[in-house]
Amino acid sequence: MSATDASQQANRAGMDPKRLVVIAFLVFGVIIGLFLGHLLGLLFAAGRLGDAELIEGSGISRTTALGFVLALAVAGWGWWNPRTRTLATETATELMRVTWPSWDETRVSTIAVVVASVVASAILFGIDTLSYKVMVEWIPAIWRHM
Repeated sequence: MSATDASQQANRAGMDPKRLVVIAFLVFGVIIGLFLGHLLGLLFAAGRLGDAELIEGSGISRTTALGFVLALAVAGWGWWNPRTRTLATETATELMRVTWPSWDETRVSTIAVVVASVVASAILFGIDTLSYKVMVEWIPAIWRHM
């Protein structure tokens, strides 16, 4: 199935997957920009380079601006690279096809996992305690009496 076919099929669901891809690029771009700005700030501090604010009182430093410029460059490269954009569109299309569980199904499944974990931990605790008693207390006591 081509990206165009997938886009048309997802469009019947009410939303174009390209819109989701653009939103994802924007959100990840902001996150990566903040991360790179912080990382560059640490590198500038380690290198004893000054990190002055671009506009006084704005709170935007050179490293923050540089981080967002780098994030914008990476996002731009990803958007204009046909393979990356096709993969992102196909991923968004597949995510739109997924049948997500309802809140009730999620709650019941979570409770089942918690109960199974508690039961398994109780069984393992019992096995561990019994093994300790056998190996550390009972077997040495038998050896002493022989």
